[in-house]
Amino acid sequence: MKVLLARPPAPNNLSFTGLLDNEPLELEYLHTALMTSSHTDYIYDALTDSLSYEEVLKREKPDVVSVTGYITQQELMIDFCKKAKQLYPQIKTIVGGVHAQLNYNNFFHEDIDYICRSEDIWAFSELIDHIAFGKGDLYSINGLCHKAPDAQNIHGEAFSSMTVNELHSFDINLLPIPDRTHFHKNKKSYRYLELTQIATIKTSLSCPYDCSFCYCTLLNKGCYITRDIEKVVEELEGIDSDNIQIADDDFLVDTARIERFIDLVKTRGIKKTYTCYARADFTASNPELIKKLVDIGFRYFLVGLEAADDKALDSYNKKTSANANEVCIRNIQNAGGRCIGLMIADIDYTKKDFDSLYKWIRKNRLSYVTVSIFTPIPGTALFEKHKHEITSNNIEDWDFLHLVMKPKNISSARFYLYFYILFLRLYRLAKKSGAYSFMDYRFYKSMISRYLKAQIKHSLARGLKSKPK
Repeated sequence: MKVLLARPPAPNNLSFTGLLDNEPLELEYLHTALMTSSHTDYIYDALTDSLSYEEVLKREKPDVVSVTGYITQQELMIDFCKKAKQLYPQIKTIVGGVHAQLNYNNFFHEDIDYICRSEDIWAFSELIDHIAFGKGDLYSINGLCHKAPDAQNIHGEAFSSMTVNELHSFDINLLPIPDRTHFHKNKKSYRYLELTQIATIKTSLSCPYDCSFCYCTLLNKGCYITRDIEKVVEELEGIDSDNIQIADDDFLVDTARIERFIDLVKTRGIKKTYTCYARADFTASNPELIKKLVDIGFRYFLVGLEAADDKALDSYNKKTSANANEVCIRNIQNAGGRCIGLMIADIDYTKKDFDSLYKWIRKNRLSYVTVSIFTPIPGTALFEKHKHEITSNNIEDWDFLHLVMKPKNISSARFYLYFYILFLRLYRLAKKSGAYSFMDYRFYKSMISRYLKAQIKHSLARGLKSKPK
């Protein structure tokens, strides 16, 4: 059986910059699982593939299409399944990924046959066996006889009939080391700021904290599970890339685990440059550990600072403080690392608040910072609290750059005006400090080219919707 594993293009946001493009690790894991079966697959990543999705469908003629994506790609995921059904009515379609895990109801659609809600790649492989061989049928792989599973017994699956199987948490240690053939063929397309050809590695599922806005903490049925650090370093050692993005929602949780990671990296002589996510309070409390991480190659620490005052932090159930935020920034800077502060422009912001946030960022010499517009994500406690206030019907607005609620104290137009002014002031501040020095004339020229190509590719992908069935 031939399976097409697909990732749609990103909608019209800052993805065209080419600053933050990561490999489709989730599809590479599915590919690795299918390698142990009698099935074949092809990874279509709209970011790197020169052909359109429709062209790949016609060339590959798959029996199954499995599509992944984030919240802003929801409509494109549905459109990909719809297009597959238009071309090949007998084809089976599957959607999965982090957005579908909690918001699977959004994918009960006539053109979608199955919804994968689990992190378990082996459950996905079982589903493909079921589609290929039928319930209870016997089949042979490498001389061994197997019995095809009943889809009703595969945990985490949901069906077009609105049947939903029980979901179990998944032990990340059951993941194999992914086959990175796709990455190696396309690694020039992946980067994180100036870190080019960057690979992605996953060392845990979910998150041990319970911030009210956080979606990641609810994944894997809310069960935080870490991967054996020895296995992590084994995978790391075999990755043909000098730059590594650690995709955990929070890598810096357990000091003993991090110390073991540092020791193994040093013992094995692994020389790479890293980015990772971290919490402010942990970073503030462990300056020596941060220095050790910088010494083995950690460059960027993405820290959810969220706000510059305790009242706002408490409203997010952050369980940290504004003082911890400032100490965190100093510890990373003193160690020689770079703190990327992740901040939130709250829905009650006024011009004074935007100005105050800028002054706080400048005071703390925070060169790298991103400010997101307050966005309750479907599935989180914050969304449940504010769902009656949601004003947008466009799922692509959930990119943290658009208002999905009406501002409380100023008009939407003024909110956007102050938000964009802040964006420009922060960019100017960063350039003045030497950040983004790699963004020269050639980079901007390439960025404009990418923007035009992204617009065309996105328009073609959305054009799938307008064609009659």
